[in-house]
Amino acid sequence: MTKKPLQVYETPNVRVSFDPNICLHSGVCLQTLPKVFDVSRLRWLRPDLADPADVVAAVAKCPSGALKAQLVTGLHQSVERP
Repeated sequence: MTKKPLQVYETPNVRVSFDPNICLHSGVCLQTLPKVFDVSRLRWLRPDLADPADVVAAVAKCPSGALKAQLVTGLHQSVERP
């Protein structure tokens, strides 16, 4: 059996990964946040279509662990003004 590659979907605020090799296809993600998870689209996972906290909460319900999410935080270098 050929292993399918990990899929990663990112916005500036959240990163979601999907491992198709362990997905049970329960549909929990589709039911929880259908505007983000929609298999009728070519790009089926669109974390940019919802609040990052809602995306993380929906991913947390994945029974197989195929979906993982993390909030992205940026560190900005401070610049001293003259």
